[in-house]
Amino acid sequence: MNKEGPGFLYKVYSILEHSDYDDIVSWNDNGDGFQVKDINIFQNNILPNYFKHSNFASFVRQLNMYDFHKTEKNSFKHKLFRRNQKQERDLLPQIKRKVNDQIIILPNIEQINQELSMLILRNQELESVFTYLIQKSDQLKKENAFLWQELCKIKQKNDHQQEKLFDWLSNNISAESLFKILEKSITKRDLIKLVSRLFRQDQQNKKIKKDFII
Repeated sequence: MNKEGPGFLYKVYSILEHSDYDDIVSWNDNGDGFQVKDINIFQNNILPNYFKHSNFASFVRQLNMYDFHKTEKNSFKHKLFRRNQKQERDLLPQIKRKVNDQIIILPNIEQINQELSMLILRNQELESVFTYLIQKSDQLKKENAFLWQELCKIKQKNDHQQEKLFDWLSNNISAESLFKILEKSITKRDLIKLVSRLFRQDQQNKKIKKDFII
C-alpha cells in the first residue's frame, strides 16, 4: 500500500476495507462514497483504534478539510476517494486539504480604513459634546452662585425693611389696634414676631413711665 499522502485518508480507507465493520460503516453501492450507519459504535469502538480521539464531529471536520461533501445522512463523497481498485487507492495522495483551510483571510484594508475614519469622527463628535457639557455646567454653576448671592441680598434687604416697619408700627400704633389691622394680612410667624416685639416695647414703656413717676 502506498503510504505517501495524507495518513488520515489511508486510515479511513482501511476502516472501509474492514468487512467486520459493514454494519457500522461501509462503502455505498457505487463505491464512490461511504456512510456511517451507527455513529455511537463508530466513534466509541472504531475511531479510537485508528485515531487519538473518539469524536464523530472531529472526524467529520477532518473530512471537510479534505473537501469531502455530505450527500445524505452521515454519507460522504470525494471524487478521488473510491472503493477497491488499486489505481483508485493510488489517487489518495492527490487529495489535498482545502486551500481556504490554510489561508488566513485578512479583512479588506479599505474597509478597515473607512471604519477607522468613522470611529475617529465619532470620537471627535463625542469630545465636542463632552466639552460643551462641561462649559454649560460651569456656566450654570456661576449663574446659580450669582442667583444665590442676589437672593441673600434680597432677603437681607427685606429683613431690614421689615425691622424698620415693625419699629415704626410699634412706636406709632397700639398693640391692640395693630393686631386687628394685621390679623388677616400677615403670616402667622411674622404676626407672632410682631406681637412679641410689641409686648416687649409695651413693657419697656411701662417701666419708663413708672421710673418717671417715682
